[in-house]
Amino acid sequence: MDEVQRPVFLCFKWGKGYPCKYTNILFRALSDLVTTPFRFICLTDDPVGLAKGIETQPIPPFRMDQSDWHKGMWPKLSAFAPGIAAPGTPVIMMDVDVVVLRDLTPMIDRLRAQGGLHIMREIPDTLPRLFPSIFGKPLLSNSSVVGFIAGTQNHIFETFHDKTYAEVQELNNDQDYIHHHANDRQCWPEGWILSFKKSLVFHFPVNLVRPIRRPENSYVVIFHGTPNPEDVTKGPFKRWGTPEKFGFFPVKWIKDYWARYSRDTDR
Repeated sequence: MDEVQRPVFLCFKWGKGYPCKYTNILFRALSDLVTTPFRFICLTDDPVGLAKGIETQPIPPFRMDQSDWHKGMWPKLSAFAPGIAAPGTPVIMMDVDVVVLRDLTPMIDRLRAQGGLHIMREIPDTLPRLFPSIFGKPLLSNSSVVGFIAGTQNHIFETFHDKTYAEVQELNNDQDYIHHHANDRQCWPEGWILSFKKSLVFHFPVNLVRPIRRPENSYVVIFHGTPNPEDVTKGPFKRWGTPEKFGFFPVKWIKDYWARYSRDTDR
């Protein structure tokens, strides 16, 4: 399989937010579950500690001051810079704080068949979901898992790379920027990607008696905000979550996943 035919899973590691074990766990999970041969590329400012088999590239340079990067995870827009993968290559950009549930080949096949940019529709909070006429707001996108064909979305980086934070902050973050600038933006099918805290965790007091079950027909569970996946592997009696959605015990299927793909040598 040549370079264009072999799809790319792309992630980022920069700063101190997520140690390299998050990247390594994602790589090992994909290597175990995905049946289609692929390349795994990490754009990073520090490749030390990354597992063998992970390709590393420096984060393509852009103007924004590094002190502003975390105000929306703006480095993710450099995924659309030319040269990371050969034009025509299917690329799936993933956050490292996700749990992969099964073979992602159908996501790759969808990219090849339809082209465009595939992104998850933003999931509303509980009140907007239950009472949309009162609490609802326009839903944009969530950039935890973004699929595109290399070379077709370069303009996203080209319109961003020379901007300061002040020039883009009205769009709030990287995912809003992608939402408004992508060519042929499409949503992943409903249910393919779920949010741990918005889709799976119950509100108090139901959370105290209802277990968090592993989704049967989904491909990826994303974590955004609080908690992180590692947080829900600890316990018992280690509180995790938000004031309304929380737990005191590990979530077994996530704990098993974390243990299966971890190594003691990871930082």
